[in-house]
Amino acid sequence: MKAEVKSVEVRTDLRNWFAVRAGAAALRLSIVAAAGLAGPALAFDSKGHNVIEALAYRTLVEGHAEVPARPDVLRDLINDGALDTPWCFGRGTPPSGECRNALADNPLLFWPEAETARPDAFFRRQFSDSGQCFHYMGTLADSLTEMLPGTSVPRALATSAVVRCNDLLDTLMRQVVLEGGPGTRRGGFGLYELMHAIEDSFSFAHGERTPEGIDHLRVWRPLERIAGLSSSQTKKIPDAVFHEWGDHRDTTYVVEGGEGACEKRTSQPYDVPYECLSKEGDRARQAIVELLVVVRDLRLARLAVPPGTDTRPETSPGWMQYRAKWFSPVHPCEGAECAVRQPADPVPGNYALLGVDTRFEGPGTFEAVARGSVLRFAEELNPFVYGVTAGLGYQYRKDGGSAGVASLGVGLVLPLGFRAALGLTAADMRVIFGSSGGSFELLTRLLRFDYALSHRVVLSIEGPLAVNWVEPSARWSVGVGIAYGLDSPRFVAGATLLHHEDKTEREDPAWVPPAAPYGRLHGRRTAVGMLAGVTATTRPAGAVEGRPYGLGMLGIELAWDRDRWERPHPFTPVVLLTAGVRNTSGESGYFTGTLGLGVRWYFLGPLGLTVTPILIEGGPKIHGTDETDTSAGVHGSPGSEYYLAVGSRVGLALRLGFIDLLVDGPTIAWTSDPFGAHEILSFTLGIRL
Repeated sequence: MKAEVKSVEVRTDLRNWFAVRAGAAALRLSIVAAAGLAGPALAFDSKGHNVIEALAYRTLVEGHAEVPARPDVLRDLINDGALDTPWCFGRGTPPSGECRNALADNPLLFWPEAETARPDAFFRRQFSDSGQCFHYMGTLADSLTEMLPGTSVPRALATSAVVRCNDLLDTLMRQVVLEGGPGTRRGGFGLYELMHAIEDSFSFAHGERTPEGIDHLRVWRPLERIAGLSSSQTKKIPDAVFHEWGDHRDTTYVVEGGEGACEKRTSQPYDVPYECLSKEGDRARQAIVELLVVVRDLRLARLAVPPGTDTRPETSPGWMQYRAKWFSPVHPCEGAECAVRQPADPVPGNYALLGVDTRFEGPGTFEAVARGSVLRFAEELNPFVYGVTAGLGYQYRKDGGSAGVASLGVGLVLPLGFRAALGLTAADMRVIFGSSGGSFELLTRLLRFDYALSHRVVLSIEGPLAVNWVEPSARWSVGVGIAYGLDSPRFVAGATLLHHEDKTEREDPAWVPPAAPYGRLHGRRTAVGMLAGVTATTRPAGAVEGRPYGLGMLGIELAWDRDRWERPHPFTPVVLLTAGVRNTSGESGYFTGTLGLGVRWYFLGPLGLTVTPILIEGGPKIHGTDETDTSAGVHGSPGSEYYLAVGSRVGLALRLGFIDLLVDGPTIAWTSDPFGAHEILSFTLGIRL
């Protein structure tokens, strides 16, 4: 199936970068998020989404109960790009290499990866009213309306909230059917978001269903605290309409305490049998199966008419029957309640800004820097936004006069809605230059708060700390900046279509996967990353003024930390190969290469322990050859000295999407003086290619 629909006008607004409706609310929200007090609103928790999705796929491929096998439904959706391509899908007949062996040894390589949990990491939607319908929930404003007669349910949660969320279902379905393709899937308005919202609607943490339909929706509890409602307003909201923090009802998609320990099997969605699903979990599975059939049939009908034809899938008999079966409101809307629509929502993308930063640092330093930044919003980076910033400007030091500064930084941003974001600069590489000489810094800046003042203007506040990894130090640093957006992000709402040029990568008109096994995907894939880092040491005796000491290096890392679905393994072997310059004492410097063999254990999700049992570093002297160097690790006679050290390291690792941050303790040398190199810390930034 090929998408040929042309796009219509897409509304734009810079506010899609960050998401809170007012400045005060945005600031309160950033504080709550930074303190770790508010987790994302998860329906059936994230594992539940993937379990329901995987069992829906099995239903269509293998048949279940009264539903016959219909693998053609999944095959057409994969060929069209609405669903992500299985690893061995369309790789030739007969398949070769890994896929040939997978038929018997690793059959999940032929199955679609369960991915409906990913929208839970869209933090720009989590912390905004407009985003709650992506989880089939009401807004805080809905909960402040008058009660339905004879009930303790705010009227809007039973009427306009249902109308609004059903409108979002129409919008997502329309985008998938009329536009389609992998671009729609990657753009945050595709079939996975549609399945996610539908699955959420069956969680009693998100809404109340009766045999007659949807009685009312609930509200995410953190929004009450974030908005700072008065006590009188809060008292008007019944506790029963809230999705509580860590709501137990989000885990009831499987039966509890049954045979086979169903709860323990949910980490591997294809490992969960049908019998483990609860009543509401099984109803969600049935709804997803029927959804995939309806969407596939509507997509085929759309492709059967001339390009550019709007077949109005949202009013088609198939979709209207589906809506009537699964999403009919128990309490009919009246008047203006029936006209509410889901607010426009931003589209992830790449956005550029130009601006100016002013910064005060201790002791007695002032900077003014012109900067250009590129932000990348993409689903695979959730929940973070990745940013690259280049700067050029002026520095005045009370003890050193004027100098120039050039910088290149990499940052991570956590969007808190349409207008606000909280983040840090993970690595800021800076060159200070001027008449008095030059120096190099590698800084980490904590923290940064951004707020969109208008459509294109963003205010940034930075502070209070900057850590220098070249000459180990921590200093206070406070900055204020202003930036202007060069391009305006796009919004999608209602009948608006977002056109994509992306085409499907592989097709297979005869795909039928082998029987799905119980278990996880086997094997590991090799990931290659680029590394940049420094190892800081204490200043040696006879140090040259302005000369940094320690190791600066660049290199590559090989890691076997993910399977073919890009799901991380908690235990990871790694090999690193780097080249760099190590300054030991005086003018002595060495060009060294390093080989490291290690493992990482991510025991707390993205946070892990890194252990390098074998670390070998060596190389010739390239600077200060006329002086004798007595530093640890230096060998050879004067004039032909070289550096060679073997040791081990232990540290912490932080895995953030395609970025790895490592902080290692001092190398423990395999000598009688294990800490003779006087290392303090090693800081490494890795970017996966």
